[in-house]
Amino acid sequence: MSKKEKALREKFVMKVHVTQAGELRKIVFHAATDKNPEEYWYTILPDGKRKKSRSRENLILLLYDHYTGASSDHTVSAVFKAALHKKEITENPKKETVKRDRFNYRRFISVDFASMDIRKVTDLYLREYTQRWVNSEHPKKSVYLAYKGILNLIFRYATSHRIIPVNPVKSINNRVYMKSCDTRKPRPEEKILSPEEIEMLKAEVRRRMTMKKYGRYYINGFAFLFSVETGVRIAELCALKWEDIYDDHIHIHRQQLSEDDEAGNKTYYLVDYTKNEKGISEDGRDFPLTDAIAPLLSEIRSLQEELRIESEFIFCHEDGEWIKKDAYATFLRRICDRFGFNVRNNHALRMSLNSNVLLPLGISVADRAAMLGHSIETNLKYYSFARKGYLEDVRTRLNTGFAASEVSRDTFGTPKIVPFSQKKKAQNH
Repeated sequence: MSKKEKALREKFVMKVHVTQAGELRKIVFHAATDKNPEEYWYTILPDGKRKKSRSRENLILLLYDHYTGASSDHTVSAVFKAALHKKEITENPKKETVKRDRFNYRRFISVDFASMDIRKVTDLYLREYTQRWVNSEHPKKSVYLAYKGILNLIFRYATSHRIIPVNPVKSINNRVYMKSCDTRKPRPEEKILSPEEIEMLKAEVRRRMTMKKYGRYYINGFAFLFSVETGVRIAELCALKWEDIYDDHIHIHRQQLSEDDEAGNKTYYLVDYTKNEKGISEDGRDFPLTDAIAPLLSEIRSLQEELRIESEFIFCHEDGEWIKKDAYATFLRRICDRFGFNVRNNHALRMSLNSNVLLPLGISVADRAAMLGHSIETNLKYYSFARKGYLEDVRTRLNTGFAASEVSRDTFGTPKIVPFSQKKKAQNH
């Protein structure tokens, strides 16, 4: 075992071998005496039992086995839990990464597989399991790689801790199984909404605002109307404050995150960076304040003043509490379900804005990427689709000799983009 691995195990033990008060349990050296001439190291376990060894190093290893269950439980499920715990305390992962690993484990590892003794999982079994899965699910390449990531997490841990002698995941040839993966480029109807579909949703939101059930201050509806115009992520939408609104642009530099405690209760909190900034603030990005966005914000502000709603957040409930990303996602899914649309998430609004509005207007890919908050490569590869129903529009243009320079609001049914300029003092809308 390498020095690094030993150090990692000791770090793990020092974190978990503690009293209820959180203090490290004593690890004591017993010197030889007349009554007990043996020399050894010992400590007291949480159940009151004593564990000892001739060397401190070996005692640490015994404690590690005790707390990870490596000495008794060798099921795939137990090894995954131990591997994920080790990852949490030694690799400094983001909370969302750990949550995603747990989700992917439940998604990819069947109950029967999870209950198997990992020492009995052969490379043949793993290849057969993988083949059945890819032939049944035909996953996207990214999903297949996420599956491989979970297998690697489990079996690398089992190998490095000598639970198994050889890692069977090494026998899985990606090229063989990717033949069954879905590698086709998504069709527009699978990713984006057409301008007509978006207009239907906007009309439905406005209709609801006239109904007693929803009321004029239909905040999720307002959030949707804003998202259509800006393509902000849900987490960014919930975190927007009035102080982020300037004379000619919107400053997007925060997001709402959440985490679950052991009881399953969710806590929401604010961070001063966006998703693409990966935990380190770079002052976010700016989005131009258009002729469609400004009146919408003024409408929200006027209603809040009328209803005496006090909040620093733009999208808040009548008690001033900011809206939650999960509740907004549920609203969006349900309103799209009402019309039977195939896409029902906020990500589709981001891609729709890029493909239906920014691309036809001739906005450069660099500017599109800057406005939506991702890389140029991401914009081209994942956000740029041909518009749904584009053929009729193209045919009309070809027949009439339409010039690209004549693009206007009337042609596309979208607002004029206000050019970027230097930041000015924030104003109240």
